Amino acid sequence: MIGPGGSLVALAKLAVRGMRSRGAADPLPLVPRRRLAVERREVVPRADRLRGYLRATDGTRIPALQGPDAVASPVYCATWETGATLELLTQVLEALPAGGIVHLESELLPLRPLRPGDHVRARVELERTERTEKGVRLLLTTRVWSAAEQLCSQSSATLLIRSRASATPRSGEARPEPADAEASGTVREELARWRLPSGAGRRYALASGDYNPIHLWGWTARPFGYRRPILHGFCIEARVAHALIEHRFRGDPTALRRLKIAFRAPLLLPARVRLLVGSEEGHGVFRVADEEGEKVYAEGEFVGG
Repeated sequence: MIGPGGSLVALAKLAVRGMRSRGAADPLPLVPRRRLAVERREVVPRADRLRGYLRATDGTRIPALQGPDAVASPVYCATWETGATLELLTQVLEALPAGGIVHLESELLPLRPLRPGDHVRARVELERTERTEKGVRLLLTTRVWSAAEQLCSQSSATLLIRSRASATPRSGEARPEPADAEASGTVREELARWRLPSGAGRRYALASGDYNPIHLWGWTARPFGYRRPILHGFCIEARVAHALIEHRFRGDPTALRRLKIAFRAPLLLPARVRLLVGSEEGHGVFRVADEEGEKVYAEGEFVGG
């Protein structure tokens, strides 16, 4: 089963390797000669973990995600993706990279709803690697199937394994590379406003199993170039999805058909942010920005209804 235990084991393995190497080399991944994948069968979305996930991602006001007839949040599959991705990275990384692991963008296509207690199969594949000036970009694909082998969701994620040279501890504002996707159109309506405390990253880590040190405390984030912890990209994505479900889709989780998000700047905690939405031909657009709307942390597009 993919869960917090697997994530912690993978992180511990990378950390131990780093201590053994004593920082002698910049541990960027090598391009694998074969297609790598991590697959887990009999993965079960447990009701207690789903409740914790909703509390950490502002989804507790959506009745369809709770109670005896609840369905799992369409973005909950990201918690399995995290554990499997970290396990996959142990196959390509010699140690936890000095520059950290940064989430650049994601795209989610929910196809069939899951329910608490369902038994599913989850598989993460490394599709492509690309060297850049700031490190190595990894493109990963995640698919989740039901016990009847029906495809329930498919998603892609782009990560940046930052090189030692790209880590900038003094600035405290280390930025990921710009993603290719950009939300155009007019974004005007405020859909949600969030007050994110300094412990928001730790709360999401407990719910998801993603204990990447850049998200936990200032003292664990500073070695990777951030003066304060930054919020998980998947947590931002989940908050956007839950706000759309609550305010745009009348509380229907199955109405979300596609969600694409690109992360423009690290969201340092604590913070106060706004979710702004608009529309374009055939789809909606959104932006997660500071209270003044000047600094954009993430933006993207969605389809549903």
